[in-house]
Amino acid sequence: MNSYVELVRAPAALTVLGDTVAGSAAAGLKMTGRRLLLPLSSVAFYWAGMALNDWADRNLDARERPERPIPSGRVSAGAALTTGAALTAA
Repeated sequence: MNSYVELVRAPAALTVLGDTVAGSAAAGLKMTGRRLLLPLSSVAFYWAGMALNDWADRNLDARERPERPIPSGRVSAGAALTTGAALTAA
């Protein structure tokens, strides 16, 4: 599980949560109803982008960042692509 947390750069998603809440506040809108889903969907897109980026950069990362989840073999390229696609669909 830690490999997937690293793949999607989970801790960095905290900034995404703050961005959506700040945007809502700046627009004078309360975070109620369906707006409560915006931070969650933003995090899903962020995580999807991180997984898909690592999938796309897997050959470069094998040379320059071999400790990352895909080149180190902790997450397969197919699993990273599936993770990115599933998070995009979410």
